[in-house]
Amino acid sequence: MFDMQKLAYFTEGNRFAGSHTEEKRIIRYRVDPDRENEKLLVWCWHEDKCFEKAKEKSEGSFPLTQDGLNALILWLQKEFEEHT
Repeated sequence: MFDMQKLAYFTEGNRFAGSHTEEKRIIRYRVDPDRENEKLLVWCWHEDKCFEKAKEKSEGSFPLTQDGLNALILWLQKEFEEHT
């Protein structure tokens, strides 16, 4: 459902942004690695705007591991499904 880079992409310090649209619903998201604290930081919003202009964002933090990345994707799916 969500396009996402592999863990190595984030462990190298790269940021990733994406979106998913389904039946007039949208979720946009951004994932930033925090290598110093070994975390993946994620934000999502349901406006068709860029990160800087979106007004209401949800945020989460997950371990910078494959399990953390998997949990992040599940969190995004839940955020998408709960937004009507």
